[in-house]
Amino acid sequence: MDAKRISASLAALGAGLAFSLGAARGLDLPDPFGLFGDKKAEQAPGAPPAPPASGSLGVDCPEILVDSGAASLRSPPGADNAAVRYQLSLGDMARECAMQGDRIAIKVGVEGAAVLGPAGSPGAYSGALRISVRRQKDESIADSKTYRVSATIPSGATRGAFRVIADPLLVPYVGPQAADEYEILVGFEGGVAETGAAERRRHGRRGAAR
Repeated sequence: MDAKRISASLAALGAGLAFSLGAARGLDLPDPFGLFGDKKAEQAPGAPPAPPASGSLGVDCPEILVDSGAASLRSPPGADNAAVRYQLSLGDMARECAMQGDRIAIKVGVEGAAVLGPAGSPGAYSGALRISVRRQKDESIADSKTYRVSATIPSGATRGAFRVIADPLLVPYVGPQAADEYEILVGFEGGVAETGAAERRRHGRRGAAR
């Protein structure tokens, strides 16, 4: 591979890294939950909060946190830039919360990219992406799912995109301020930390994915 091709590949790899650090924007996620209005049941003073009606979107959705050390996946792991075949990086993320019985159903959407490295060639590249919900008080995992994501880089191109919309993660309802009780973790299994990246990069504070 000549110097010009290596330079172009490294530039593309850097662009992929910048892509993974972008601010969260709402994905065009399908709405999996019905709206049941905002009518509230009467509640005795001092009683614990009653869960909203099943399907209600009146829940403060937890924030998305890129798991420390799992923001990208490089092949081969730990390779110098010249030896990199490809890198998978996270991009835009969104979440949507609704009640399901006495639990909160949290649906997460993730977009990302595969970027070709100097030692790589066009093809399909994949990795394991884990999406979890963690309790903030003790950092225990309340629910977790792992997905195989894949992006195809066609001939003549240097990047390809992937998208995953996770099945709902279910956690106990403990009050309307779910963002104070839980946080959503997203990251690649076997991923690596990004140089200069903040350990806790949050995506969104309130509201459903749009």
